[in-house]
Amino acid sequence: MKYHTQRYRLSQPSPDRDGVERQPEQRWPSAYPPPACNRCRQYKKKCSKTLPSCRSCTDAGRKCSYFTSDRIAASSPEVLHARIQWLTQYIEDNIPGATGERNIPLISQEESKVSDEGERGINSPGNLVQTQPNNQVQKASPSLDNEHDNAEQKKRASVMLWKGTDSETPRSLACLEAYFHHVHRAYPFVDKARIMQVQSANSNVVLIQNDADSTMLYLIHAIGRTTLERSGKISPLTGKEVKLPYPVILQYCMENESMDSVQILLLLVLYSLFDPHGPSPWMIVGILTRQAMAQGLTLERTTNADQALPSDEPSHRLFWSIYVLDRMVASSVGQAPGLFVPDIHVPLPAVTVTEFASAQRAEISSMLLVTRHVIQLRRLESKITDAIFLRPRADVRSLTPSDRTAILSELHYAVDNWYSDGCLISRPEVSNVRIHDTMAWLNARYYQLLMLIYYPTPFNQPPRPGSHEHLLNIVQKYIHYSHILLELGQLPLNYITLTRCVPACLVLLYCFGHTATTVFSAKQEIQSCVAILQSFSSGWEHAIALSRIMTDFSSVVSMYESRSASCLVTLQAPTVLQHTEQPSLYPRVVSLRAELIEIGGHIMGKANCYQFVEGWDVQAISSGSSADWSSSTDAAVTRDIAALSSPLAGEIGWDFL
Repeated sequence: MKYHTQRYRLSQPSPDRDGVERQPEQRWPSAYPPPACNRCRQYKKKCSKTLPSCRSCTDAGRKCSYFTSDRIAASSPEVLHARIQWLTQYIEDNIPGATGERNIPLISQEESKVSDEGERGINSPGNLVQTQPNNQVQKASPSLDNEHDNAEQKKRASVMLWKGTDSETPRSLACLEAYFHHVHRAYPFVDKARIMQVQSANSNVVLIQNDADSTMLYLIHAIGRTTLERSGKISPLTGKEVKLPYPVILQYCMENESMDSVQILLLLVLYSLFDPHGPSPWMIVGILTRQAMAQGLTLERTTNADQALPSDEPSHRLFWSIYVLDRMVASSVGQAPGLFVPDIHVPLPAVTVTEFASAQRAEISSMLLVTRHVIQLRRLESKITDAIFLRPRADVRSLTPSDRTAILSELHYAVDNWYSDGCLISRPEVSNVRIHDTMAWLNARYYQLLMLIYYPTPFNQPPRPGSHEHLLNIVQKYIHYSHILLELGQLPLNYITLTRCVPACLVLLYCFGHTATTVFSAKQEIQSCVAILQSFSSGWEHAIALSRIMTDFSSVVSMYESRSASCLVTLQAPTVLQHTEQPSLYPRVVSLRAELIEIGGHIMGKANCYQFVEGWDVQAISSGSSADWSSSTDAAVTRDIAALSSPLAGEIGWDFL
């Protein structure tokens, strides 16, 4: 007869667990140490209960969850206070960039504390740490760090970058995605695989160190953050929270001349466009273009006359990125470009064999179509600037009216073709991050090009009948679409937008003296321009000054319209109303013009070509035949202003003010 015995293990709760369960409100006396960490309790090991982690977890190479337990916070406030003091001292002694200049964190001091805790294992994916106003650390949700944490969770934790307590604050990968989703489409020179590899190998806090990879990663993060701020995804940082070490980066690029330094300089210019306290982007572009020519990017490297080396595609994209940025800044500030390439033989960006065989072929092809469209835009801007603004006065005087008409017609025709190509590649965007293939951006750039073509320069003198109304109609639509971009969160409030506001404001003031009769038709556009300028942050002092000037200009227009209406009533009923002499508005308009030119000189440089407006005080044609100009109200239809003619209907000068 066989007997079977069975062994049972009776589960008896531990004294501590039993005590907590019976009396939830009971607290551990301060004289007793807190309970063991989660890992030691799980494996029934003796816990040393030492800071910052117990010996058992340290020997096993695991993160000690001892100080993330809810029981600590509830049982021993003294231990929690000691932990906060230890963290504070550790951060002050070990965070890079706290005392040095070369390691500058992208985030603020409070955010650095949170990121440093994440690096030390406290901020795991399930245990997010938030910074409170009193600089203490509060645990958001508990999480057990056990033996079964896999590599994927560690990878997720390593790329986490939480910046502050705002619920809209993204992870660090969101900044990278914003950069590659928007900026990379116009400047496709960054090796995305390389940057993502550096990001994965980097800690939670992105720092500028004395190497190219970390510097590029830092700048890409900073540029991506400006894109998210512009689209309203996150709240903007102030200049006190993020200060870029321009001297350190420039010194590194000058001491280490290479392709990496050229890319760093290009990223530095892109970020400086959004930094009101940094050096002028035009100055950094000068250094960038000289280094690009020194590295031979303007030369075409070919094995034979017909085929280029496949490995040269990155250098081709880098060249065209510099070309686009240089031409954009040069046209915006009214100066000659710095990259001297009289005959460009560098191939346009194209899909490589590897990209063609990849799963992202359609996405890359679409991106390069946008890139080529932006390149064509900058070529047009440079061509218009050279033909209209930078042409020597002697050459302008030597041109006959028919020659100028032909040049204007050719430029306008090229702009219309560029607009047609943009309509083919534009598509609606669900998110408001990407803008280079949207219709609002396309229309704004189209009317900006037309404004440059018909700008009141010596090339467009003497003015033809109806030219002032035509120019005013163009600048009205340019400001209108720019304001639409602002409302959609697609208008970058940066240096380029500010510089482009200056010639638009000058044209409004110029047309006011040549087209206003009783009502100025662009009064609404003046308010839109003020709204755009007031949207800049407080650090943009020149935008604030320009906004004040346009506000004064709006009051001058209102005073003029009220006086015109009063004079009209006086003429109709002279026995009822007596016309009284009022001070002239002309001196105030002249003062506004001088202030505009002075502010433009501070923003774009004192030698910018937009300040030389011809025909301020010359009598001009107020209006022409409305029938002849009915087809020119929409600038998308008109191709040649010189082909239009109308008889003189009347003359008006600045003396009417």
